[in-house]
Amino acid sequence: MTFKLDTLPQRRAGKQQGFIQAILLFGIALMAAILGGFALANRSPTSQTDTEQAKVNASVALKQGSDLQTGVLRFGNDFGSSAITNTMDFSSTTNQGLFDPAARYASPQVMPASAFASPSDPAIAAPSTYEAGHWYLNKATAANAIGTAAVDPMAVLPDLRSDVCARIDNMLYGASAIPVSTGALSDWANATTPADGGISAVAAVAGWAEGCVQTSDAKYVYFKVVQEN
Repeated sequence: MTFKLDTLPQRRAGKQQGFIQAILLFGIALMAAILGGFALANRSPTSQTDTEQAKVNASVALKQGSDLQTGVLRFGNDFGSSAITNTMDFSSTTNQGLFDPAARYASPQVMPASAFASPSDPAIAAPSTYEAGHWYLNKATAANAIGTAAVDPMAVLPDLRSDVCARIDNMLYGASAIPVSTGALSDWANATTPADGGISAVAAVAGWAEGCVQTSDAKYVYFKVVQEN
């Protein structure tokens, strides 16, 4: 008499083991892909997170610049347009400062730290109480093809990150390249009469009442004309 071994359970067990192994291998491959994606996103300066952060910071800079300009116009209504160039500063001084606590022409603006280059350039002083967020007033630079050849008081935000600078110009003008000025970052430093910022001879910013430029020492500065002269 001949007996046949039933191999069906063995065949089923073999198929199940192969199926489980395939699932495990697929899971390991999927996990490796996910971890690799996270690592790439964290390393890449053009990651989605950095892009969105640059967009937000650029929007905040444009909004704050507009708020400062509105305050300057209110100051000029009280003291005359010549006072903007001659006496106004970014301080809390009564009848002189844009941040006069009684008149409240404007409030000190605070930019996110992530908008600035890291580490910050030593040419730019740390902001004081009434210059929060590294906003400065420049009264020595003439805009390019704006009004006459006279200087145009500007609210200035120096030492930005390059991607924030690029995003500002793209949002304003659809620009694909950051114009390069002839002045260094220190030319835009916190003073009422610094050296010329170096944009009056740069064709790429002709007609710009605001925008972001690269300085001659490869830094980045946003400017907003607050009074056109």
